[in-house]
Amino acid sequence: MSMFAYPSETIREAEKPLLEAGIPLMARAARALANSAAAMLKADHGQVTGTRVSVLAGPGNNAGDALFAAATLGRRGAAVTVITLFDRTHDDGLAAAHSAGAQVIAFTSAESDAARADALRELSRADLVLDGILGTGGRRGLPDHISSLTADWAPHRTGRLIAVDVPSDLDPNHTGAEKRLHADHTVTFGGLKTELIDPRVDEFTGTIDVIDIGLGLDPSSAAAELLDRDDLVSGFPRPDGAGHKYSRGVTGVLAGSEDYPGAGVLTTTSAVNTGAGMVRYLGSPLVAEYVLGLHPEVVNASGRIDSVVLGPGDPESEFVQGVAEALAGNRTPVVVDAGGLDMIARAETMAGTWLADRPLIITPHAAELARLLSRLLGEIITAGRIGTNPMRWARRAAELTGAIVLLKGHHTVIAAPDGHVVLPTSGPGTLATAGSGDVLAGILGTLAAITAAHGRYDSEDRTRPPREWARLAGLGVLLHNEAGRRAVTASGLADALAEVVGELIHGTD
Repeated sequence: MSMFAYPSETIREAEKPLLEAGIPLMARAARALANSAAAMLKADHGQVTGTRVSVLAGPGNNAGDALFAAATLGRRGAAVTVITLFDRTHDDGLAAAHSAGAQVIAFTSAESDAARADALRELSRADLVLDGILGTGGRRGLPDHISSLTADWAPHRTGRLIAVDVPSDLDPNHTGAEKRLHADHTVTFGGLKTELIDPRVDEFTGTIDVIDIGLGLDPSSAAAELLDRDDLVSGFPRPDGAGHKYSRGVTGVLAGSEDYPGAGVLTTTSAVNTGAGMVRYLGSPLVAEYVLGLHPEVVNASGRIDSVVLGPGDPESEFVQGVAEALAGNRTPVVVDAGGLDMIARAETMAGTWLADRPLIITPHAAELARLLSRLLGEIITAGRIGTNPMRWARRAAELTGAIVLLKGHHTVIAAPDGHVVLPTSGPGTLATAGSGDVLAGILGTLAAITAAHGRYDSEDRTRPPREWARLAGLGVLLHNEAGRRAVTASGLADALAEVVGELIHGTD
């Protein structure tokens, strides 16, 4: 199910009243950390007794969490070594570890050659190491004596590494990555931190376990939401038994051209198979012949529509102009992909255009987003630059356009204009194929049509905030992923949607 990620400052602020009230948050965190560490030791060695555990202890509360957890492991029979790395550490935690039999090595500067050798020996033979060096308040980059130690330890490492709250020296920049700590598992407390959700840090965090310590965080204060298949199963809009074709939404499709007729077929097929009550094809008569030949249920006549998909296959400008005139003055949602994105890029600003003041989802890949941002910012933005920080650039584009920006890639990023981000789980590699984006556009168009139709027929559901549209786009990506697991071509992907959607609506029994 979905998980929310929060800025570290939000989590620290939520901790303050509990700490002032004397709530033992560190005890809760240390207990959970000890349990996670014990489970890992048992999985690897069958028991805790007789295993070797080392703690890299910094100066703050992360060290306290690690030291109290190590004390618990020591009482369960582990041989614990604490390596203090600064002139100070968490005194109470150190005392607890010491009383549980821990050996202490003070390696606080590069001049401590003997201590360094001892620390390297203990790390190299440890079955498990707890990284409690720096937390969310720590600086980026470890002191030289620590980074040198961990770099020398890396080739000899045989045990597992658990990061306490966040990995120390966490940095999405991969320069020098081989010298940084790579956790097998991160145990984070209170809530998922935004630092941990950047796809570029996956290799440093390992798997992530979020421990509830009673902060009661409000999801409305979250900076991001992570979605998985369970969210698709629970959130897919199923038709009401008392509904009709119009209450299920009418998707308008303006896709394909004489040069690229296949895009029109793929987009329309996916719109139909996602479960629209009706699909209207709005483009070239030539493409319409292909579409109707495959889908006689598609309507090739004007009439009401609840959403429009615009752009796949570079539809001719005369049809784009016709849609623009038809939608002027209303708030019909629009999904813009491929060739339609260049239309946005040519605008100095979204304000005052026919795309403004309506739910708008744009679906660029990195190169398309680079062209769009280069125009809007008046500077050269490259696809490579987008790739170095996709969340930042997706947010920037959403802010500039007022649109929901779905930045396509192995790790798809969806950003709302207020900076909120939705991160659906990644799909299979088979989705990287020609026409896959056209299929996604059709999915999004129908989900938008269903949502808009609900608003038309439900007075309590007339408007939705941008974050909900971003989440809807995330569900569309998850649906695309599911179909992608059953196909290797875009046409197969579009066809597989019917089966996936049928299972979501009716179940698999």
